[in-house]
Parts: sequence; C-alpha cells; structure tokens
Amino acid sequence: MTETPNGQPPSRLDRIESILLQAATSINQLATNQAETDYRLNQVTDRLDRTADQFQQLVTQQVATDTRLDRVTERLDRVAAQQETADHRLTELTYKVDDFISTANSVLARTAIVDGMVFELREVVVRLDANAERMEANIERMQANFEENQRSTNAALERLESILIRLIDKGDRNGDSHL
Repeated sequence: MTETPNGQPPSRLDRIESILLQAATSINQLATNQAETDYRLNQVTDRLDRTADQFQQLVTQQVATDTRLDRVTERLDRVAAQQETADHRLTELTYKVDDFISTANSVLARTAIVDGMVFELREVVVRLDANAERMEANIERMQANFEENQRSTNAALERLESILIRLIDKGDRNGDSHL
C-alpha cells in the first residue's frame, strides 16, 4: 500500500476509495468483455447462417459442416458459461460496492462524532490550561506570601529573642535567678 503525500499510510477511506476504483475498473472491463462477447456472438450467428446456406447447396459437405457446428456450439456453451460467471461476478461486485458504501457511511458518521468529541476535548484542554495558569499564579502568590510571612515571623522571633535576652540580663542584674 502506498503512502500519502504527507508520509502517512492511507486512511481507511483512501483504501475504500481505492477498492471502489478497482471495482469500477472491473465493472468497466466486464462491460467491455460483454460487448466483445456480443460481437463474437453476432459473428457466430452469421457463421451459422452461412452454414445453413451451404448445407442447402452442398449436401456432400455434410460431415464437415456438422463438425463446424459442433465447434460453434462448444464456443457458445463456453460463452454462455463465461457470461454466467461474469454475471455472478458482477452481482458479487455489486454487493461488495454496496457494503463498501455502507461502511463508508458508517465511517463518516463515526468521524463526525469523533470530530465533535475532539472539538470538545480541545475546549476542555484550553480550559485546563487556563486553570493551570491560574493555579500556577496562585501558587506563586502563596509562595511569595509564605516567604513574606516567614520573614515577618523570623523578624518577630528575633525581636522576641532580643527582648527575652534583655529581660534575662535585667533579671540577672536585679538578682533574680529564678528564671
């Protein structure tokens, strides 16, 4: 199977289209064969007419004419068998074409559904991307707030530690050793 111009293997629709083209070519060939068969059948009929005239005129050539008629009859039987086979093949191709059309319609309906789902999924992805961006911004704000709170808490702890050290130093100077 050949690849499409974009380097991808052919899609199912491309394969169906290829099969339909092959079926159409086969049908055209069968029609051409039918025309040839009709033409040959007309030729055989003309031969039979000439043979009948010769039969009337030439009784002495009876044996040769019978042999010829047997060959013509065999040909007609083969042509009839070929015609029957061609008709059977044409019927099979008709069923296959109908099946291919049904499959193509089913695929097209499914494709429409999938296209709708893809469109909806794209919208969901866009919304998720927007939510992710908002969440990232919130996380950055929360991180900045946390860092600011951490600095404020550290500064307050340092002040409290400084006050506590001063109180301890003051208590040591006053003689309070119970702390």
